[in-house]
Amino acid sequence: MDFAASLEWLSVFRQNRGCMATPFSPTRQGVEQYRRFRALSVDLGERLIKTIPRQAYNEVGDAISILHNGVLVLDSMDMTSVVADCCLYDWFQDGKNLVQRYAETHPAQPGTDESCVLNACLRAKYRVLVTQSIVRDAGIYCRDVLNGGEVFLMDVAFSRTLQFGRAALASRTIPLGEYWMTGGAALPINSATGIREALSRIETGRQELPEGPGAVSLTIVRACLAAGAAEYIAYESPEARAAKARRQPGWPGFKRRRH
Repeated sequence: MDFAASLEWLSVFRQNRGCMATPFSPTRQGVEQYRRFRALSVDLGERLIKTIPRQAYNEVGDAISILHNGVLVLDSMDMTSVVADCCLYDWFQDGKNLVQRYAETHPAQPGTDESCVLNACLRAKYRVLVTQSIVRDAGIYCRDVLNGGEVFLMDVAFSRTLQFGRAALASRTIPLGEYWMTGGAALPINSATGIREALSRIETGRQELPEGPGAVSLTIVRACLAAGAAEYIAYESPEARAAKARRQPGWPGFKRRRH
């Protein structure tokens, strides 16, 4: 089946869950705010990653099928962002994930941009998005086929690199007022078949999900990786942030897959 045709199934999945009444219109000020918040979210992410225990890496790695004989086997260095994202949001102990625990022990000063970003991360939602239209140098209008409804995803890089026509991605999204931004670990859906089957199994209860509140997102990540999504991801720092040298992840048991 042609990929674009296969995406048609995704675009109508749970379409009865409503849509956004008034589309958000990005402004220059909104884009500048996004750049500032994106840079802050990257800094926050680096602090959050330091709180991830080895147990989380192992259990998440097992859930998304990249743990082999006690070693995390990744297809690319950029995959470390995906694994860390899952550990931070989808690994729970005593009913709390690592982002919630960090917010309790490291509260930001109320009224600051840092507080806004941290609170937004606490309301993050995992989505499967099908692009509808592109606003150059701002972002993309998307339909959320996992949760229902439409969102504007503010992402300057996506708006410049996505081709006209439909594309799909799975990503953690962070709410910032009338728009959302990715959590920095988006996975392209280069084959809709695996995602379609995973969503169907989740919907009908036929999917044996990992335990915990992060079960659905972990299942989607696993399906994306099984379809080869890791070969198509690469992340760049936002323009508002000075570039840093890429470093190998600092947890034991990491191995990059050799092709």
